[in-house]
Amino acid sequence: MIQDIFPYRLDHAFRDREPEPEDCFFSFRGGEVLLRVSEDGSRRIPVFHDLGMPFVEVRRLAVFLFCVDGVTVYLLLQQGDVLPEREGMQYLPLREIDGILPGWAYFAGATVLHLAGWYERNVYCGRCGGVRAQDRGRRSLSCPDCGDTVYPAIAPVVMVAVTDGDRLLMTKYGDRPLPQWVLVSGFVEAGEMLEEAAEREVYEETGIRIRGLKYFGSQPWGFSGSVIAGYTAELDGSDQLHIDTGELSAAAWHPRSSLPKELTDISIAYEMIEAMRLPEKGGAG
Repeated sequence: MIQDIFPYRLDHAFRDREPEPEDCFFSFRGGEVLLRVSEDGSRRIPVFHDLGMPFVEVRRLAVFLFCVDGVTVYLLLQQGDVLPEREGMQYLPLREIDGILPGWAYFAGATVLHLAGWYERNVYCGRCGGVRAQDRGRRSLSCPDCGDTVYPAIAPVVMVAVTDGDRLLMTKYGDRPLPQWVLVSGFVEAGEMLEEAAEREVYEETGIRIRGLKYFGSQPWGFSGSVIAGYTAELDGSDQLHIDTGELSAAAWHPRSSLPKELTDISIAYEMIEAMRLPEKGGAG
């Protein structure tokens, strides 16, 4: 999965630390990320020295994010503008981070994207309209005028692999341009337990009941600011599907022998589907 960056380790502890010229950073322009592109076409995460701008300005815009094995990672706030593309620096689609060095870059980039959206949406206080400031010693923003404090928002999501013997229930989204078959998933409602959300989502989207709900694993998913809790479950009762056409375009039972392939191997959905495909990895026997 995308967070499997061993032997590296992402250290989330917040630090009040001033950036240095050789510290690396992320800068976003919509769905694109600024990368250093070498003459041979190789790409890497840029460092502040690559910007060629006064360092006092860099320090004003840089926000500490986390460390990865001693490497400090920052976000460069845009404040309405994006950095000009200097020679050797280029904004590229976020997926371009996949496969570049260092090996933790893609997971770090997705996590930074999550935090960058939070910082962008919380420049101003939602209570009084004042300008928020970074608190010292912790990941939070406070309003100096009214004292209102906010912390990074994380949306919990449940994902369920429902089986009926050698068959796996899979669906296709109806509200987004994603062609592949996926597992039932959805956001957790306020006041709802994860297990309740799993049962509700399966019933609302496909009209079936489940039993034997078991926890599979979890995954941070910075692309949507979420953390996904994966579950397996068995069909309870009729296998007749009645899909919610507002959410899905299709739903079907797929036999273990012909499960659709995932487009990438970075997601927990991939792990859950592979576990069904290969019983020795934890799928239904």
